[in-house]
Amino acid sequence: MKATTIVPGLTITSEMFEVASAGVESHLPELAPLTWEQFVSPAGWTLVPDDRGDAYKAELVLRRTAASTVKINLWRLPDRRGGDRARPHDHPWAFRSHVLLGGYDEDRYAPQGGQVVTNLGISHASGTVNDLPLALYHEVTEVHEPDRTLTLIVCGTGSTGQWGYLDTDTGEHVSTSPTPDFVSRLRALNPHKS
Repeated sequence: MKATTIVPGLTITSEMFEVASAGVESHLPELAPLTWEQFVSPAGWTLVPDDRGDAYKAELVLRRTAASTVKINLWRLPDRRGGDRARPHDHPWAFRSHVLLGGYDEDRYAPQGGQVVTNLGISHASGTVNDLPLALYHEVTEVHEPDRTLTLIVCGTGSTGQWGYLDTDTGEHVSTSPTPDFVSRLRALNPHKS
């Protein structure tokens, strides 16, 4: 199995490419073929920082239009934005996640009349599909195979920047405010984008 370091902190394998390529061919044939050159191009990948500045995932955007965004995510760490305390977030678009390799667990939260209905520990393994509607909040709590779990994400129409969190005590939406150092953490992980 051939391994290629794309940028410091991001290594992919020929197995990942084969699985990603087959996933694109199967689920989004209009974007096929995914080429090796496209998959290993440092300019295509973005390492996304968590609150500590560690890359919790890497994203390769395949298409971004007003109607949809399609990307491959390589998961490294859970997406727990509240540390040990649940801090579920929503998205400004509905999305479908095709789990291509590995898997992850998530917790889901739905506000209903001042109460929060939870569905905890939902497991998404390789070969499954995870649909997340607009009205739902979630957290990825475990990555089954860090640095190997791949998902193909298809996001619908949305409004960039309209993220938020759910206050799990009150069931209220809390709008996000820009984290002052997010851009500097993003740049630190992605010097190849400068």
